[in-house]
Amino acid sequence: MRVRSGWVRLARTLIVPALVIGCTQHPGTPPAQGLSAFRLPAINLTVGSDPVMTASASASSNLGDPRRMAARPAVAAQVVAQYEFVTEQLREPRFVGVSPLAQAQMERGRAALRAVLGIAEAAPPAQVIAQLTALAGALQQGNVAAAERVLAAAPFTRPPGDVLATLSAMPFVPDAARAASFTDQQLNRAGPWAID
Repeated sequence: MRVRSGWVRLARTLIVPALVIGCTQHPGTPPAQGLSAFRLPAINLTVGSDPVMTASASASSNLGDPRRMAARPAVAAQVVAQYEFVTEQLREPRFVGVSPLAQAQMERGRAALRAVLGIAEAAPPAQVIAQLTALAGALQQGNVAAAERVLAAAPFTRPPGDVLATLSAMPFVPDAARAASFTDQQLNRAGPWAID
């Protein structure tokens, strides 16, 4: 069983991050779902992605280089939803080995992202994640009317057109980019949250 455990750890350490870097979930997918599982028949193993690892890698990659999201507002909305998701998940007991600086930096970055997009600072994270995910899905389907309805409701505080313009030309947000990069590095270290 130790051999299988070694393969599982290897897949988590090498294969899954390699697939996740530079990509994100399909816009409109709840961040808690991660990426779909796939099969590696050579070693008789089904591999999916840990949702937090997926979201962290996506946020780090995309926020570190916003050109990846240029003219892709659905992707930008999905990435911000993933960032919010990671910020909340870091509170879970399985991440006790992650530096406390990661949580503090992610919260500062979240405030900066919310300010850029016109999201109420005090809005509950679950509401923000749900609205951003719905927005990403509507934009991915090209349903501008549905996207504008999402943007006209809380927690968004700016006019829908302004938010859409920002998502289409997502600026570099230093606090969020640094926090996402640091957190992704922390999560990729061997730690107590790794499952045998």
